[in-house]
This record gives sequence, C-alpha cells and structure tokens, in this order.
Amino acid sequence: MKMIQFNVPAPKDKSVYVQEDRLTDFYPYFHKHEEYQFMWIVKGEGTLFLADSFHPFQAGDIFLLGPNQPHVFKKNANSLNDTEVESVSIFFHLKGSLSSLFHMPELSGILEFILHNTNGFKVPHAYTGRVKRRIALLKKASMMDQLVSFIFLLKELSLVAHELKPLSIASVSGNDDGYLRIHEVCRYIKENFRRTITLEEAADHANLTPQAFCRYFKKHTGLTFVGYLNELRIQEACKLITAQRYESMGLVAYNSGFNSITNFNRVFRSITGFSPKEYYSRYKNNI
Repeated sequence: MKMIQFNVPAPKDKSVYVQEDRLTDFYPYFHKHEEYQFMWIVKGEGTLFLADSFHPFQAGDIFLLGPNQPHVFKKNANSLNDTEVESVSIFFHLKGSLSSLFHMPELSGILEFILHNTNGFKVPHAYTGRVKRRIALLKKASMMDQLVSFIFLLKELSLVAHELKPLSIASVSGNDDGYLRIHEVCRYIKENFRRTITLEEAADHANLTPQAFCRYFKKHTGLTFVGYLNELRIQEACKLITAQRYESMGLVAYNSGFNSITNFNRVFRSITGFSPKEYYSRYKNNI
C-alpha cells in the first residue's frame, strides 16, 4: 500500500479538533498526519492496517494513533455495499497551541502519558464505556469546556496506562540521561536483527553487563531484549509478506532473522494474533 501525507483540515481557532464522519466507507488510503488522533468506531467493522501490524475492529472500539503513524481503516470486504460507517475523531498536536498548556507542572503527568504512547493503542474493552462518555461530552462542549473535557479524557486513560499495549513496535523513551546510550543500542539492533544477535553482544555494545543491560533496556523500551528483537523481526516479516517478494514463508522467516520456521510461526502468532498465512490472507482480502 502506498502511503500519503495527509493534512488534517483543523480550524486555526481550535486546539482540539473533533470530526464526525458518516460515510459509505472509511478514508481509503494508507496515510499519516502530524496530529495524534483518537478514533471511535461508532458503526462499522473491519481491520486497522499499520506499517508493521494490523488489528481487527468493530463498532464501539476506540484507538489512539500517534503522530505520523501510517494507517488505514478498511471495512470488511463482505460488508454490504450500502452499509454505512460512522466514526468520531479527535485530533490534537503537541507542537501547536497545546504546547504551553501541557508544559505546565500540573499537567506533566498527562504530557508524559501522551509522549509514551506515540505508537498508539487500543482502549481495552473494560474501559470503552467511560471513554465513550468522555468523548461524547467533549463533542458537545465548546471553547474552554471542550478543552477541559479533553484533559479529563487524557486523565481517564492515563489512569490505566499500564494496561495499554502499543499498536506498533515500542519506541525508546528519552526522559533521562541514558537516552543516547539506549538509542545507540536500539540502532545497532535494528541494523543487525536479520542475523543472530545475542544478549551478550548487545550488552557489550552498551558497555554493560548482561544483567544490568536487561534492567536498563526494559526501563527505556518497556520490552525485554528478546521481546524487542522479536518485534523487529516480525515487523520485517509483515513487510515482506505484504510485499509478496518471497514464494515461501521459510524464506520470509530466514530473511527476517529466524533460523527456525517453527519458532517463526510461534512468535508471529504471539505478536500479531495470526499465523503468517492467516496474516497474508487477511491482508489480501482487505486491499
């Protein structure tokens, strides 16, 4: 899928832009935009495609998409042609008029929550009811009341931050002096994940013992070393599968850094929720 840069038509007098859509289909192009986007699926079902993963959705689901996170919502191919889809989107940009607000000391926790979720998340079903109520209040409000409702929406979600799983591979946290070191390690892993790379090798690159490296890596990425490595490899596998460049899943596995097709299938399913063949079939049926 070819990706395009999308410009959100937000009015200049709004820090938070609410958009309601009732159409025959979702916006059909793989795209990204600079703004964060909350997306509440009011009506419709299908699949959310990202650069390295996809997520089935149905009416009532709510997603946060990060800035410049490529995505497209695809309605199920077996849906009736006259089936209407309905959604509510909330767009906001941290570099705009909200910047000075979120840098107030009282909102530092909210800012940290937003920055930690640049790879987006799906709101767990246990919390969609209360989040929908927050969005409904925000949608009806105007001016200052809308801004207050928006902050309460973020606060509501920040309280369950530990239960939110990124839609895409986790990013590196840069909140302390260790950022440059861990960033360099992640760069090194990204350049070498297609071959065998050990914990000891990565730790040595960071000038840490393996035990210290494990703690340090988990603190900054939210993943274990093996978890991060597997995420990178499955991300690559998804790209190869959808690009249809290889005739067998064995070649996809090998060129993604796996030495065992059995391990590849197991890890692929644990991360995406599907087998490689199911992933390809689902992708093919929705493009």
